[in-house]
Amino acid sequence: MANISKKQRVALRQIDELRAQNKRDIILGVASIIVMVAIIVTYNTLTYTYGIIDESNTILRAVIYAIAMVIAGFCGIMFMRASRRRAKVDGLRQSTGISRDTLDAWNRGEIEK
Repeated sequence: MANISKKQRVALRQIDELRAQNKRDIILGVASIIVMVAIIVTYNTLTYTYGIIDESNTILRAVIYAIAMVIAGFCGIMFMRASRRRAKVDGLRQSTGISRDTLDAWNRGEIEK
């Protein structure tokens, strides 16, 4: 593999950090979707299937759906941050002249870190 400059090596390390943060944000976004769905399904099951929660309790219903909306907002924020980081990785890669082949070689460990 061709030698890379010090600037490119620093950029590759930054790309590694950005990708790790990107993965974390995506995991948090997916987990928040799962929690949101679990809350709504549990509420509906307890209300309509088992009758444990009274259907006419509009305050509890509003609280449950407000919590679900807050979680949905958190999910949206996580996915927006992940999208911005992806764009930042692409910009960093292009500004330093790192090709996709060089990036792949870096990820495979063919280039010394």
